[in-house]
Amino acid sequence: MPNSNLPIWGEQAGRWLKLDCRHYRGDRPCAVGIQGVCPSACGRYAPMGQRILIIKLAALGDVIRTAAILPGLKERWPTSHITWVTRPSGVRMLANHPLIDRLLPFDAEASCHLEYERFDLCLSLDKEPGPTALAMRVDARERRGIGLSSQGTTFPLNPECVDYFLLGLDDNKKFHENTKSYQHLLYEALGLEYAGQRYQLYPSTDHGERAQAFWRNTGIADNDVLIGLNSGAGRIFANKNWPPERFIELARLIGKQTNRRVALFGGPDERECNRRIAAACPAVIDTGCDHDEPGFTALVQRCNVLVTGDTMAMHVAIAMDVPCVVLFGPTCEQEIDLYGRGEKVRTSLPCSPCYSRRCDKSPNCMDDVSVERVLTAVEGWVPLRPSEVGATLAVMESAQ
Repeated sequence: MPNSNLPIWGEQAGRWLKLDCRHYRGDRPCAVGIQGVCPSACGRYAPMGQRILIIKLAALGDVIRTAAILPGLKERWPTSHITWVTRPSGVRMLANHPLIDRLLPFDAEASCHLEYERFDLCLSLDKEPGPTALAMRVDARERRGIGLSSQGTTFPLNPECVDYFLLGLDDNKKFHENTKSYQHLLYEALGLEYAGQRYQLYPSTDHGERAQAFWRNTGIADNDVLIGLNSGAGRIFANKNWPPERFIELARLIGKQTNRRVALFGGPDERECNRRIAAACPAVIDTGCDHDEPGFTALVQRCNVLVTGDTMAMHVAIAMDVPCVVLFGPTCEQEIDLYGRGEKVRTSLPCSPCYSRRCDKSPNCMDDVSVERVLTAVEGWVPLRPSEVGATLAVMESAQ
């Protein structure tokens, strides 16, 4: 399609150079054509079709689960070119995704050329001023999601997005009335048909090989059952993290079972917590807290079960089809879809969910989640042999 921003010669060059080919790179031959030849002798011309821009920065876990819309977009527009703008951590995490044609960091350079390009559809999925302003500035035939008003406030761009938008303004709707997962809500907000589409991640071969080498070097055998414990869940909401003492008790109980190994996961904020757990449980493997996003993903992929809070690691496990036991306190469990591959362990306190940033309740919602309940959930995904069941129960009784 000729770009009307080009001068007359530019329009002619555009037809000759096939500027709308998804493989065209401009500074060198494309990777799929005849070696060293572009464009006239190339037989692999592939028009972009529907040009779609996704703007989603937010928390990394939200970026991961938003990838569930990609299959729906390709179902609706099989011939399409998808650009996703996100933070650098999101660029690294979503790298190699086969349904994303171009990943761009949210920076001044990307904003400059995005404002010159033209899109058929812009999907704006954050509520912050920066990304919503970009959504309003790009040249898009249609916008869906959330935009920015001239008063500097956000609003829903399309009628289908209204209910999704109002969940952020009405605690009763979000906490008690809504029964749909985030993915379901997002599909409806964008006017797409939801049929349980999943989100997936694709760490590189190099990251996969490094993860395999790590597990070999730490003595993990192919027949070992590896239970991952992700000790962090962020610091924004009060009591979202399970107490370290509970992780220590759980690790000790799992470690007493045959062919069961325990590995600790976390980010920089969990460094001291994981050191404490590892010191109390010498057999536990501390995977470290400085992995890049794809490296973390490749390590989690080896787990048979991951115990985690409602946080980024949970979304990594879901994306990699690793069964997870998820501990819920202040956040909405109904918005999380485990796709039948895991179990939710919820607090029984009536004040949950709350999304409170401060809480002085004692016991709090995470104190209410017992080790016994979590261990039972883990056993449901890694069944114990009959001889192990009795031994485990005996250990639990002696620990009480």
